[in-house]
Amino acid sequence: MTLNARVFAALFHIFACLFLDILEISNGVQSDIDCLKSIKHSLEDPYGYLNTSWNFNNNTEGFICKFTGVECWHPDENKVINLRLSDMGLRGGFPRGIKTCTSLTGLDLSNNKLSGPLPFDISRLAGFLTTLDLSSNNLSGEIPVLLSNCTYLNVLKLDHNRLTGQIPPELALLPRLKQFSVANNMLSGPIPDFDPYSCPADSFANNAALCGAPLEPCPTPKQRRKSDFSFKGGFQVGYAVSAVSVITIFMFRSHYVACMNDKRRTKNKNKEADQVNHPPTEWSKKNSQLEGKVTRLNFTELSEASNNFSPHNVIGPGKIGVMYKGMLSNGSLLAVKRLHGCQSFEKQFICELLTLGTMRHNNIVPLLGFCRERKEKLLVYQYISNGSLYDWLHVREDNDKILEWPLRIKIAMGIARCLAWLHHKCDFRVVHLNLSSNCILLDSNFEPKISNFGGAKISTFEGAMFMDSNETDSSNSSFVDHGVWELGFVKKDVYDFGVLLLELITGNELIQIDNYPNSLCESLVDWITHLLTSSYDVYSVIDKSLIGRGFDGEIFQFLRIVCTCLKPSPAQRPTMLELYNTISILGERYGITNDSEMLRQFEIATASTSNEIF
Repeated sequence: MTLNARVFAALFHIFACLFLDILEISNGVQSDIDCLKSIKHSLEDPYGYLNTSWNFNNNTEGFICKFTGVECWHPDENKVINLRLSDMGLRGGFPRGIKTCTSLTGLDLSNNKLSGPLPFDISRLAGFLTTLDLSSNNLSGEIPVLLSNCTYLNVLKLDHNRLTGQIPPELALLPRLKQFSVANNMLSGPIPDFDPYSCPADSFANNAALCGAPLEPCPTPKQRRKSDFSFKGGFQVGYAVSAVSVITIFMFRSHYVACMNDKRRTKNKNKEADQVNHPPTEWSKKNSQLEGKVTRLNFTELSEASNNFSPHNVIGPGKIGVMYKGMLSNGSLLAVKRLHGCQSFEKQFICELLTLGTMRHNNIVPLLGFCRERKEKLLVYQYISNGSLYDWLHVREDNDKILEWPLRIKIAMGIARCLAWLHHKCDFRVVHLNLSSNCILLDSNFEPKISNFGGAKISTFEGAMFMDSNETDSSNSSFVDHGVWELGFVKKDVYDFGVLLLELITGNELIQIDNYPNSLCESLVDWITHLLTSSYDVYSVIDKSLIGRGFDGEIFQFLRIVCTCLKPSPAQRPTMLELYNTISILGERYGITNDSEMLRQFEIATASTSNEIF
């Protein structure tokens, strides 16, 4: 009897282990099936590679391992190890559904027509990849910093896309990286300190604004001082009115070209060259017209105004500097941004001066002055009393701030109005590219003011780039294709605006939302669409202070607007002018009028002078 009991116990143990193994395999199968289903659903397949091969009606063991482009660890394990989907003409954004392929180590989507930005949280989706090949697509936007959390990467290929911005220096710290390529993009700035054997010069080729080893060296501080076109010549950037702003900027550009050419030529320049390159006397006359538009302050008075940049005066930290509250002797309040000492922030400093110093709009934070002494660089703004939108949306438990729904509509409408003006009605084209709730300031009437233009780009309507935060050498002949400008830059602002609207609705950043991302969604659009079909889920993400107040219908309308902004294909996203008109209809219910005058070109206000401020 004892023997039989032992035999029974042993058999039970064996069967239990087998059952658990089968259960584990079953779960693995279902997870990977869901993964492949979501990928198929999120991508357009014009040539039918996936539609003809990825048939999920088959329930036989290992059937997914026979799909085109799918490789499994072992046919009996039913776990996907590699996805090789290159040269299939696939369209759409980066497939977020790969998150549920929990054993995936290789992803090859090269030579397709993928578009849109890389997910900012890509490490949460593909944290165990050893190979990621997204080369030869139409991906745009910046390389996400969180890609550096994919610490198992051996191969990372992002070449032949439309990526912009700088290469995150954190990528150079990837411990296993053996092959890295970002050639043929629109990247800029210094190249991080990669291993030269795994990242030769070819890895960075054809990015006009990249510098540093293994390419040409970046300009040294000494070289930059020689070409310091904004300050050493006594140039003071100012507010200009309508078309005058364009003329003065181009005169500035022409003068800089002349100065650079003078250094290359002999002192015996002929008269013809002088006529082409605008003599200094003519520029001096134009420069005098800008005097007093933006007041140049000295470091001592700004230090005194901010109590020697006391920690008690800190409004908040930023990417390129710290913002301080200041008060002048006459009682005027200021916001003083003291830039970090890093030389790389020179570009952002100049870009912000040229952008905010040449235009005024009711929804742009006014730039009042600047300071540049020795290694110090400071920007002085009008003090905006209600702080940032981020502070109002992300309240602490000890803070009773509540942003009512009508005010949220007003804020969204003001931001949309400003972006529409920058994109469509300004005398030159401007894109912000770094829109977030942190850079939206609220005045005493909760009118939004967009700030932080250090990463902006400016061009003419013909495509001439005469201000780019990634390139301070304005003597270069730089042109941007209309399609690249619209899809790569303008629609990036539209996408960021959609994320901002979602933050207005939920009161949370994306990563703070309880059920995002989850296995039901392959993209933000899919996720929001799912929310709108499930009353339980949608109310779980809406800001609790808005629920049950009679705003549900309008909130759902806002969610539908968000969906249009976040479409994976930039070409499918609306313009900011269309968004402004749509949101204005909601605003009219609360007496927030759609003032068409706000979008006329002559909206640029008269520049503030030193008498008005100081």
